Amino acid sequence: MIIVESINNVCAQAPGGVQQYADMLLAWVKWGVAVLIIAGGFVSVGAIIIGRLATMSRAAQMGASGLFWCVLAAVAYVTIYGVLWAIVGKGC
Repeated sequence: MIIVESINNVCAQAPGGVQQYADMLLAWVKWGVAVLIIAGGFVSVGAIIIGRLATMSRAAQMGASGLFWCVLAAVAYVTIYGVLWAIVGKGC
């Protein structure tokens, strides 16, 4: 029981002088992934619209599938970020 309490009280910290680079890298990755998910959603909706208007059923199917994967990626993005934040900790 004492070991578990001592593990829970330790906060992860970057080595001296590295924190600014770690924050910058994390910011670039977060924004990059968010842009990819949003762009994929717009492309998927566009494929659905073009597939329906031009009677290209395969394009509409691919767009619907892409939209599903974009929503799934967005859920995974939020979940993974929450898990990593729980590991690193806050308020230390």
